[in-house]
Amino acid sequence: MSALIDARARRDAGMEAAAEAEDRRQPAFAVAAYAAILSVATRQATVHVDDVLTACAVRPTSPNAWGSVWKRAIREGVIVKTGRTRPCATDRRKNCHEYPVYASGLFGRGAKPAVPGRRATPPSAALPGQIDLFSNVGGAL
Repeated sequence: MSALIDARARRDAGMEAAAEAEDRRQPAFAVAAYAAILSVATRQATVHVDDVLTACAVRPTSPNAWGSVWKRAIREGVIVKTGRTRPCATDRRKNCHEYPVYASGLFGRGAKPAVPGRRATPPSAALPGQIDLFSNVGGAL
């Protein structure tokens, strides 16, 4: 196994452990966080942590719990990596850390906010303007 593959596996296992721990402490976090990402991605062309923190009223007990939520949004095509970053300005604890700026996979496509806990149809798999966020049941948080 290459060092990069091993590092990714450890990262993913860590995100999953953080998500499970947060779910035990605060079960509503993952649902609220994913709904916040969906909300931002539906209303604007780019998504940044500042936008999502503003939209999400629930805060995790550990900031590591966010990792699996962002990963899910990427996996489901809600957001797409752009390679751009900008500092977080809304959370002083982040100390001007550079965070990714994502392109929305939903903006301008007539998408409706999804029901938390259900998978969104990835934009690449839908016809333009025909995303039905309520159709693909079975996504895990």
